[in-house]
Amino acid sequence: MGMSKLIAGVNTGRQQAYLQMLNLGFKIDRLGIAMHNPNEPGYNCPDIYVIDDFR
Repeated sequence: MGMSKLIAGVNTGRQQAYLQMLNLGFKIDRLGIAMHNPNEPGYNCPDIYVIDDFR
């Protein structure tokens, strides 16, 4: 309450969380890329809701 800005991070590989944040009005401020080898889902699955700390 009373906040003028809230910054939160989410990986677009977690599609449901990403879409929910867009639906709530969040906008992209910084875009990052995570590359994994081998290219397997790991913890970035579409149905996982996790807030990332990209500081």
